[in-house]
Amino acid sequence: MATASSSQSRWVYFAFCFGLGGLFAWYAWSQASAHWSLASRGQRTEAAIVGYDEVRGRRSTTWYPVFQFTTPDGRRVQAASGVSAEPAQLRRGNRVTVVYDPAHPETVQQASALEGGPGVTPWILAAMALLMFALASVFLLPQKPRKMA
Repeated sequence: MATASSSQSRWVYFAFCFGLGGLFAWYAWSQASAHWSLASRGQRTEAAIVGYDEVRGRRSTTWYPVFQFTTPDGRRVQAASGVSAEPAQLRRGNRVTVVYDPAHPETVQQASALEGGPGVTPWILAAMALLMFALASVFLLPQKPRKMA
């Protein structure tokens, strides 16, 4: 016979796994939907690479190109991409095709990076969400009665 404490802890484990799965699913969806939104509504233009935002990690450094372009209404925009790039491949001063969100021009990516798809991150997060939902469902299964010795 299962005790009340055991039953309560199963619900806590269920809630934890289900909540974590929901968090992974939400983050996967937000990553993919941001990509799809920019791909479908974005506007293409030529931009100059004016520099790089450098993000130093423990073991590596990541560079995000900073683009400068002018919108059709004459607004000059300078914004960093959300996709990293190697400075040796995209040199400062080079002109590249970018896609930006007309409602928020500071949301910009290089066109070739956008055409490559959303990347693996949303897929990994979605797989983690499914794994957590599956684990949560295990805690909903009825508990086997324990034999008394």
